[in-house]
Amino acid sequence: MKEDARAIILDEAKALSNFMMSYHSYYMDLFVNGNIELTQETLPFFPAFSASEISQEFSQDNVQDIRVAVVSDRARNIKNSADAEELRAIKAFQRDETLAEYYKFIEVAPTNYYQLAIPFMIEPKCLMCHGEKSDAPAFVREHYDNAYGYKVGDIRGILSIKIPEGKLTDKLNKTFWLLVVYDTALLVGLFLFIQLLLLQFKRYTSRLQQQVNEQNEALLKNLNELNSYKEAIDNSAMVSKSDPEGVITYVNDKFCNNIGYSREFLVGKNHSILRDPMLDSEYFKQMWDTIQSKKVWSNIISGKRKDNSAFYYEATITPILDEEGKIKEYIAIRYDATEVTLQRQKIKNMYAMDSLTRIPNRNKLIIDMQLIDEPQIALFNIDGFKNINDFYGIKAGDRLLIQFANFIKTEIAYNKLFQFYRLHSDEFAILGNATLHIDEFVAVMHSYQRKIEKHYFSISVEQEVNISVTLGFGMHENALVKADMALKLAQNSKSEYIVYDDSLELEKHYEENIKKANIIKQAIDNRDIISYYQPILDLRNGVVAKYETLVRMRHNGEVLSPGSFLHIAKQSRNYFKVTEIMVEEALKQLCSHHVTLSINISIEDIANGDMCHFIIQKLKESDYADRIIFEILESENIQSYEPITYFIGEVKKYGAKIAIDDFGSGYSNFLHVLELEADFLKIDGSLIKRIHEDRQSRILVEGIVDFSNRLGMQTIAEFVEDEIVLETLKEIGVDFAQGYFVGKPMPTIV
Repeated sequence: MKEDARAIILDEAKALSNFMMSYHSYYMDLFVNGNIELTQETLPFFPAFSASEISQEFSQDNVQDIRVAVVSDRARNIKNSADAEELRAIKAFQRDETLAEYYKFIEVAPTNYYQLAIPFMIEPKCLMCHGEKSDAPAFVREHYDNAYGYKVGDIRGILSIKIPEGKLTDKLNKTFWLLVVYDTALLVGLFLFIQLLLLQFKRYTSRLQQQVNEQNEALLKNLNELNSYKEAIDNSAMVSKSDPEGVITYVNDKFCNNIGYSREFLVGKNHSILRDPMLDSEYFKQMWDTIQSKKVWSNIISGKRKDNSAFYYEATITPILDEEGKIKEYIAIRYDATEVTLQRQKIKNMYAMDSLTRIPNRNKLIIDMQLIDEPQIALFNIDGFKNINDFYGIKAGDRLLIQFANFIKTEIAYNKLFQFYRLHSDEFAILGNATLHIDEFVAVMHSYQRKIEKHYFSISVEQEVNISVTLGFGMHENALVKADMALKLAQNSKSEYIVYDDSLELEKHYEENIKKANIIKQAIDNRDIISYYQPILDLRNGVVAKYETLVRMRHNGEVLSPGSFLHIAKQSRNYFKVTEIMVEEALKQLCSHHVTLSINISIEDIANGDMCHFIIQKLKESDYADRIIFEILESENIQSYEPITYFIGEVKKYGAKIAIDDFGSGYSNFLHVLELEADFLKIDGSLIKRIHEDRQSRILVEGIVDFSNRLGMQTIAEFVEDEIVLETLKEIGVDFAQGYFVGKPMPTIV
């Protein structure tokens, strides 16, 4: 019975060990092969963890007091530490590597028992957790500090089965079949337990799969949106990518079509292949400094196409950073700005030229004077030109101006010392330098004056006129101002010409100005500074909804226009009082008339702190500020934009709007409009009055209208004097019209 018992015990122990080893191997493979990730949630399935729990439950529940344990001499879990007999078994396996099992009868009080030990050998898959610590899964490294450093073939531990002798021997015959049934039921229970574990695992993996599917759907949706954005950008912009050294790695079709190179040619080339050689290298250095500092660079830049033609594009270059914050590439988005840029340049060039006579204008003169150390200026003013305009008509006057300009150009055509300009209306200028002595310069100009007086100018098919001119000369510093002063003195004294000299007796001239200044002050005190209102027609609906407020002065029963007194007022502090009256009167009119009023305001007004504060305070107190338009005068005199920008920002807070007056009369106006946030451009009358018959004027006005539309501004045409001009403006798309044909200035709003 004892030998039979030992044999039975051995068989049972082996059967139990086979089950435990199979269980251990099966679940170990699930983790090793990646079917289950080792986490805090999946730890109960891990054999090294669950084996002790299963062994403990089995040992407590079986009637034979069989003890099953997976133990080690270097256990991670103290529960799995080997006792003295188990350590002997481990050493036996370590001494004899061919030993497959260790079976021994242990005599120890109070109960002898049989011990079966099966070795756990380190296999390659075991090194995942028991090799070097640095190679172990993160979960193992974070929770265990020992049981590392094993090699393949080492003894990791043993499966220890201890079966007591006495109870089994006494009841072997009585309980054999019962034990078989019990053990079988226990195995079934273990099997069901395993099935439960598998079911939980399936649920877990199903939940993971659902999450993966949801993430894939979200990712696919995002990719579709990104592709839509990419398609939209590709259809509207030129896109390129380059590496940190500027080598092109990608270009879209629009880029290739615009530049003229194929994608195969461009990829691998440096972006410098597109560089305009005329651009300063410092420009590109600034660009590289910006993007290499991980900032976005944006500007309009010129380049060269494959056919060597120039083009302009608005470029935005964005650095793309990797996970470490280093630049891995640049993405450039470009929009073709060639047409707009060339049009702007063309309009700029046209603004340096007088549209009627096709000679340089006042602004070009000012620019050219700055290039000469000691300039000499001769101003020519046609005597009685207003009479010619009034008697023969504006068209005849224009023909005279054109012929006069051509005559002077012919006279100086071969003289490289002189340059010729039209300043305004009937005033022209010749610029020279100190190559000639002033006496020689005056003599040459005087000879021109004599030739003009002997020449007959054709102002119509059947009409010729003979004219005279008055000259004023200035030189060196402030030459133009001096020449203007000399010209006015010459006109007032009926002299042929006057050369400015400090020794001139200007006291009488100043005395006359003082008298006029006193008259203006009296008019202010007596409320004789009044407003007239000229209607502005909306060309879209034919309704007059705006009026320009024009200053007038009552004196000796007459109503004087601003040309006779305003320039004198500007030379004294009376000028600002005139502006105050105009602002107050306009706001008063708005209380009883539901219209919009424009008020002329000069740079002097804006630059004066008290005047600026007065206007802003009046707007703040008024309920009608949103029906006020401020027309900025003398925009060519702008020296600093800071006070203007402040003024515009403040008045717009209350709804007031800004117009730029006399736009088109000079090059500087075009530059200023790019800086000022204007709502309206008032196109100068010199362009309007001949627009129906002068192709150049029409082209220029069309350019101004297009330019205004692009900037979100509206246009107002001045000096509309007949119906044909009005209809032409409607064709071009001008928004508003103002002039005697629309309505003359009146003392009341109709």
